Amino acid sequence: MSATAPRNTDARPGDLVFLPLAAATIIYLGTLVARDAAGRAVPASDTAGLRVVGRAEETVDNSAGAADALSINIRLGCYKFDNSATQPVDADDIGKMAVVEDDQTVAETSANKVCAGRITGVESDGVWVDTRYAFYGPRTLVTLTSTDGAMDAAVERRVEALTSS
Repeated sequence: MSATAPRNTDARPGDLVFLPLAAATIIYLGTLVARDAAGRAVPASDTAGLRVVGRAEETVDNSAGAADALSINIRLGCYKFDNSATQPVDADDIGKMAVVEDDQTVAETSANKVCAGRITGVESDGVWVDTRYAFYGPRTLVTLTSTDGAMDAAVERRVEALTSS
């Protein structure tokens, strides 16, 4: 039914996500946060099935609690995280997607390719990653190959077009 009078509609910033924590979980302020298959917040890691949400806006300790006992505020945006020592992101990766190594480290590639977001800068002390691309874009990165390379280029252009909007 349509409104027939003014209403006071609750609001929150569009870049803020509020999720319940998984059981036996601690998430620290400033770290990468992902959601698991049940939609609960967990520290980001290179674990199949996770989807990065953004950066923790607070520390929440649910280490002794059940699932959904506590919740956390997570902000989408562009943040500087540590660069991997084993699969480092380089300047030529700017514009590409970074993957999660752990809740404070991003990499160029990893086993499960959990997308952390789009790389917007690389500095000596870290990598700037826009987590909105992980939240709204692909859950994981896919590597496709072909015998002549034409398929790779076409697929890469299509993926870039889908994730840059």
